[in-house]
Amino acid sequence: MTSLLFVGGGSIGHIAPAVAVARALTKLHPSLTVHFVCSMREEDEAFLLKEGIHPTCLDAPRLSFGFPWKFYRAYRRSLTLLDTLHPKAIFSKGGYVSLPVCFAAHGMSIPIILHESDAVSGYANRLVARWAADICLGFPDSAKRKIQPHITGNPVRPGVDVGNRTEGLRLTGLSGNRPILLVMGGSQGAEALNAFIRTHIDELLAFCDIIHLTGPGKTGVQERRTGYWTRAFAHEEIRHLYAASTLALSRAGASAIAELGANGIPSVLVPLRGAAHDHQCANASKAKESGGCMIIQQRDMERTLLPKLRSLALDSALLQTMGTKMRTLTSPDAALQIAKVIARHLAPDE
Repeated sequence: MTSLLFVGGGSIGHIAPAVAVARALTKLHPSLTVHFVCSMREEDEAFLLKEGIHPTCLDAPRLSFGFPWKFYRAYRRSLTLLDTLHPKAIFSKGGYVSLPVCFAAHGMSIPIILHESDAVSGYANRLVARWAADICLGFPDSAKRKIQPHITGNPVRPGVDVGNRTEGLRLTGLSGNRPILLVMGGSQGAEALNAFIRTHIDELLAFCDIIHLTGPGKTGVQERRTGYWTRAFAHEEIRHLYAASTLALSRAGASAIAELGANGIPSVLVPLRGAAHDHQCANASKAKESGGCMIIQQRDMERTLLPKLRSLALDSALLQTMGTKMRTLTSPDAALQIAKVIARHLAPDE
């Protein structure tokens, strides 16, 4: 039986799109067996288990003093895994966990298909791109590569854009009679956004209700407030929360932008600076070109964020226009496009 190995992790932003691609690929090739490799983060494995996928968790290193030895151990384990599974190809979503697996696959002449979600590549993806047989991009770029990339857009998890507003209101207990602000900092949360909500909760609740996803291990407003609902993370219910939301305050991860775009949610993006070649700043700049979102830098939050959110929440015409433009940031068939690229590397009978 033909098998394919998916690798990525370190954040749900790597894993959720890979799951979408796996679903699309197995629809094209029902007899295909897929196996996932993720990081040691509990959140990565938990997400995949909820999707019915039992992954291999690889202790891959980030750059640190012990990197050479830890990388060698991860590389040796990757060799063993590849020798056991005999995958026809590797689909890499990038990040540090992909590097030892793809290095081992390259040495074994196993084709690698890389998907780069962000507008600018980090170190790991720049290396993996040198070995890749095919490269798919979430955003068009001008980087020079040895092969011509496929501009596929960023896939979103299946069903994330078909939520029910009534169910979202039931889950949160919100009335739906006022604008609803969705606050999310990605799968790992954003303490700067959380702190802003805690500090300005009364001023915010004066003009909107709030759905606040804090991220695992992080806290929102502790006191019970009418019009405020918080959870660390949302899985299946996220689609209903999207459907109930009027506008969003978010970091600028590629997957977050794609899901907000798929749901047509006008957004204020606060990119995380200094992370992996400032990829969030590049993502936010690309997204802003659509007209569906605005950018506020973290250093300017205290001065400009509250009045910006207030003016947006109370301008229904602008929200409608921005929501329509936001949808241009998503590619509804991105997962299928990527699946078709991968399929070229499978056995003829698959």
